[in-house]
Amino acid sequence: MALNPRLLQPRSVAVVGASDDTGKMRGKILRCLKDAGFRGAIYPVNPGGHETIQGLKAYAGLQALPEVPDLLLVGIPGAGVPAVLEEAAALGCGGAVVFSSDVVAADMERALAAARARGMSVLGPNTEGFYLPKAGLAATFAHVVEECTAHPPPPRKSLRPVAVVSQSGGIGFSLFGRGVAAHLDLHSVVTTGNEGDLEVLDFIEHLVDGGEAGVILLFIEGLKDARRFAAVAAKAAAKQVPIVVMKVGRSEAGQRAAVSHTAHLAGADAAYDAVFERHGVLRVFDAEEMLAAAAALSLFPFMQDGRTAVVTTSGGAGGWAADLLSAQGLTLPALSPQLQQELLQHMPAYGSPGNPVDTTVAVMEHKGKGMLGVIAALARSGEVDAVLVNMGLGTKGRVAGMAPELKPLLESSALPVLFHSHITPSAENLGALADIGTHGFPSFRACAAALDALRRYGQFQQRRAQASDAVTRTVQPSPLLRPGRLQPGVLGEADTRGLLAHYKVPVPPSTLAQNAEDALTAARDMGFPVVLKIQSPDIAHKTEAGGVELHVQADSLKEAHARLMGNVKRHAPTARIEGVQVQKMMPPGHELVVGLVNDVDFGPLVMLGFGGIYVEVLKDVVFAPPPIGRAEALRMIDSLKASAILKGARGRPEADLEALADFLGAVAQLAADGDGVIDQADFNPVLVYPKGQGVVAVDALVSVGAGAKEGQHV
Repeated sequence: MALNPRLLQPRSVAVVGASDDTGKMRGKILRCLKDAGFRGAIYPVNPGGHETIQGLKAYAGLQALPEVPDLLLVGIPGAGVPAVLEEAAALGCGGAVVFSSDVVAADMERALAAARARGMSVLGPNTEGFYLPKAGLAATFAHVVEECTAHPPPPRKSLRPVAVVSQSGGIGFSLFGRGVAAHLDLHSVVTTGNEGDLEVLDFIEHLVDGGEAGVILLFIEGLKDARRFAAVAAKAAAKQVPIVVMKVGRSEAGQRAAVSHTAHLAGADAAYDAVFERHGVLRVFDAEEMLAAAAALSLFPFMQDGRTAVVTTSGGAGGWAADLLSAQGLTLPALSPQLQQELLQHMPAYGSPGNPVDTTVAVMEHKGKGMLGVIAALARSGEVDAVLVNMGLGTKGRVAGMAPELKPLLESSALPVLFHSHITPSAENLGALADIGTHGFPSFRACAAALDALRRYGQFQQRRAQASDAVTRTVQPSPLLRPGRLQPGVLGEADTRGLLAHYKVPVPPSTLAQNAEDALTAARDMGFPVVLKIQSPDIAHKTEAGGVELHVQADSLKEAHARLMGNVKRHAPTARIEGVQVQKMMPPGHELVVGLVNDVDFGPLVMLGFGGIYVEVLKDVVFAPPPIGRAEALRMIDSLKASAILKGARGRPEADLEALADFLGAVAQLAADGDGVIDQADFNPVLVYPKGQGVVAVDALVSVGAGAKEGQHV
């Protein structure tokens, strides 16, 4: 159900359980609502016979109110919550916030069903509510809101206001409070609690559609409807609204029984990371990193490269900054001789005009005239994409003295200009930086996180704008993937080869032999040497069972066949044996592994990694959801840590990357078509040959999920 706009834009609010005691949650809810400046009607509701509560006329129940309230704030004990929600829905309320945490689940679901039937949106239960400071609407008891209403922070301007959306109430309002202290332009904070009805995606979509928030900070443990996330994130990307996410907890993908390397490696947050990467969602791992990204994305233009100039009044601090920026993947390019000469006009001759630019503290004389000249020269040089200024911000009045010239300089700059102080900064200077539209970051690490966020998001938008590899379907879905066609478990040889042939996945010539004589005949037809592989739906990993014989020649085939069968019988005496696959022995190439897994949250994912038998040791892998066009596939390849090997490192020939990209696209189409049928698959090893010579999947394992028999998604 769509979010009822009356929840966030009410003309009237009823507080059920309102109290005069502001030491209690029920009293704080009413006080926050009053003090925030809500301009509509406020109705305290309490059956205790009060004439007034906190100076407002009180009512014994919802039926006694002079009008149907748009929004209900419910802070009573859990036993009474379902009845209140059902009554409110029947009256026609638009929305309710349930702060109570002790509601019986079955009773709550009954009440939520009644609310949905009447179009009433419910936030919670067990939520800390929301706060819309610019609208003067506080539907919460959070202490930080009490502080904001008692001491309103000055309004801030930005390119993109920041909204906080969090499943955790404590984390959500903590981030909001930190944002206030950091002088961010904050649009709102919403916490969703147990998400009985509304979830975080409802609020993200509402914020994106409304166009009021330009940056969204998201804290999640998981998602009610993970597959919806891609659509919502794509909508945010289309409107250039960055989403910065802190995701905690672990995905269920690694908790199921796994027969493939891909499934073993898809545990933890691989699925979330893959979907975040596809849709430009920036993942962070602590509050400082999140707030640094929020400040940068809110205030500065996006970057498409990471060339950064560090300007510092302390040489040591400059080196420190350079190390941390470089560790983040940003670059500090050498400045041209012409630019260095220009910089020397604004700084002492004993300074260093290289990068970092060590101006010495002398540039801060005369209200920072020298520093202003250096910043201006770098900003217009075209040689860098951002400027990080490190200067002492402990002296009160320093920024205010520079502001008349610094403010227009920053407004005219097309580059982000960030500030940091190696000396403990004064609150006055940090506030003055915010007043002129920039930001003082608390650490060099925060500066690096800020610039990295601008670069990552800018590069994502650039890729999105230049996307030219629209994925086109080359074949229709295989009939083998129709629900009920395949039995659960490891797929047999005939069906596996049928699937691969349908999706044009290149494999070596091979045939299935029932005995050694048939194997010898088949091998002679295809030419020696050959590989012998046991074929059994009960043996997922052939090598571990001794079920693979390599480099088999004519004079050793029968002996190799006997040895293989003996190994398998000892390893798995009850295994069903379909026969022995005789496969042409392929020449060596780069060994990679390609696979797919059906994640419980997001559905199909394709994996690429360096592998062979070492895939789970090296773990140099990357995941992506289908569809995968050639440009996306090449980006996957490039993101591997050892990708330089494929590009011709140490004089070796360049690998056939385009053929590998096409291979990934074919597997991605198989993954998409097999959603709900194929549970796991490995193509390992995939041999990649020099440019122009193609790729081949030497071995394939495909597993059908338990739900496929009934046609259910797995």
